[in-house]
Amino acid sequence: MMQMHNIIELETIASTNEYAGKLLKVQQIPEGTIIFAREQTAGRGQGKNKWESEPGKNLTFSMILFPHFLVPERQFYLNKVITLGILDFLAQLPIGEICSVKWPNDIYAGKGKLGGILINNHISGNKFETCIAGIGINVNQEVFSPALPNPVSIKQLTGEEYQLRSVLESLADFINIRYQQLESGILKFLDTDYRNHMLGIDSWQEYLLEGKVLKGKNKGVDETGRMLIETLEGKTLPFHHGEIEFVLR
Repeated sequence: MMQMHNIIELETIASTNEYAGKLLKVQQIPEGTIIFAREQTAGRGQGKNKWESEPGKNLTFSMILFPHFLVPERQFYLNKVITLGILDFLAQLPIGEICSVKWPNDIYAGKGKLGGILINNHISGNKFETCIAGIGINVNQEVFSPALPNPVSIKQLTGEEYQLRSVLESLADFINIRYQQLESGILKFLDTDYRNHMLGIDSWQEYLLEGKVLKGKNKGVDETGRMLIETLEGKTLPFHHGEIEFVLR
């Protein structure tokens, strides 16, 4: 088992993912090490998006993994295990909403965005070297920027205040369980579980494709993590992240 509770706690830092990357270059650290910042001044979301978080209210951390057992072609499984670990953690809280993943990396409770994932993989040739999984979860924050379309926090959903360190350790345990499943090769189980937790799975809804609305049905992901959309014409098309986006109503 990994040392998931090897936590490096920092007060203020630009980015936990950047800090973890620099740390890996200068010293050996155990797998499962977590960089936890109470304030992240330049946290990133996917692409050029910035992750906004009120200092001391939420979880903003990075987890360092060494998935040498995984071939690079299967790297989306890391996204799956991190996502499922987070959803497992949320499932044992009195949230009162169905939690899901809005492909590929947003964690939702109902129609509210509860968190996000940013994974940086380092691959050398055909060998997996390191994975830095950046995770942001809205925990105790109650007031959000009006520029954010649909944020929500665990406290808003449950009415309870949470101790961040305790939440972090519990969440790490759930992620560890899923990571062990991946290491054990239980891939079909992970595939099915991830698919079942995808937002809009097997339902017709609207997507934006090159500025135009596409009516499609979410059919899950392929082995490389591309989203599969069935069209009204009966074709199933694969999409990379950034090529298509949900229209949430």
